[in-house]
Amino acid sequence: MAISSSALGGCSLSLLLKETIQEAVMSNIAEHEKGEPQAFVPALRYKWATGVYDLVIEYFTRGRALRRLSVDAIAPEAEETILDLGCGTGGLSFALAQAELRASITGYDIDSDILDLARKKTAFQDGAPVVTFREVNVTDTASLPQQDIGRFDCVTSSLVFHHLTHDQKQRALRSVHTLLRPGGRFVLIDWGPGVNMFLRAAFWLVRLLDGLAVTRDNANGNLPDMLEEAGFEQVDTKPLLNTMFGTVWQYSAAK
Repeated sequence: MAISSSALGGCSLSLLLKETIQEAVMSNIAEHEKGEPQAFVPALRYKWATGVYDLVIEYFTRGRALRRLSVDAIAPEAEETILDLGCGTGGLSFALAQAELRASITGYDIDSDILDLARKKTAFQDGAPVVTFREVNVTDTASLPQQDIGRFDCVTSSLVFHHLTHDQKQRALRSVHTLLRPGGRFVLIDWGPGVNMFLRAAFWLVRLLDGLAVTRDNANGNLPDMLEEAGFEQVDTKPLLNTMFGTVWQYSAAK
């Protein structure tokens, strides 16, 4: 019986996920015993997995649908300056640039390897404005590029905050507040409580993969309160997309 390439691809990704979760669980146990959380978590947790990041996101989190819904939620306008915080390989950054050709898009990420992948994609973005990518640690407000302080009309972040500890989340939110101009908006897109018991159970796979401590605020629905504590106003939340791993939420707020 013939086996399709898509089926083989699905099997390979499923095997990759299984192996990654097993390794992550052991790593989480080791970190717990040491009491030393990771300072920097690469995409998919491990450096060796960075090269297959796009494939995994597309397959397991309904990547295309999430990008389309994210662009709709962000609603880029002409002449706006928009920051994609934790841009990864640039998928959302490029989608925003294509959705509004007159907007100015910047992508921040702490991972130099994944930014290399993002910059290589620039050559394939026919007709879209060039996206500016910068290596920035947004959990350190003092290290933010001075030219970007108070510059952005909108800051967005997709599937990044669940990698951060509670303290790192607080510092990153303060950085976002600093980077936004007065009246600017923040559109945070990330995991939240599952909308039903099955999706809440499914989210445990993400928690085992990325760490129980860093995903606790997401699972417990704490992000809206954290936004208000960071000085944001008009906080609005709603479920954005259900996936096999849980529910992705949209958290919108204004400076």
